[in-house]
Amino acid sequence: MPDFKETSNIVVQPGDYKVSYGFSLPPCSSATANDGAIPYGTTIDSVAVTALKSDGTAATGLVVSSAEASNVVTVVLSYPSTGNGTYHLKFLCTLDNADDTILEFDYNRVKVRDK
Repeated sequence: MPDFKETSNIVVQPGDYKVSYGFSLPPCSSATANDGAIPYGTTIDSVAVTALKSDGTAATGLVVSSAEASNVVTVVLSYPSTGNGTYHLKFLCTLDNADDTILEFDYNRVKVRDK
């Protein structure tokens, strides 16, 4: 479960409603390179994004929607009904290869606060 490297926190506050964030998951540049998020020659076929609190419980209302286009996952976030705290987004990406491989990626830096 790799995390997105060299990224900053996302802060969600009251009044934030349907704010869009993009996450790039590029393929490796060759069959022997280890410089991408997904294997060489594949693309993301579909994605499911969920939000969890630090204790593992679901974050109701934080993820409004998610979509994928050209290996960029767009996640729309709103202030959640589950309140303040640190959350993480779990991305389950199904690849377009022969066995429909599912890869999990985590974004561990979503901060929700009322001020």
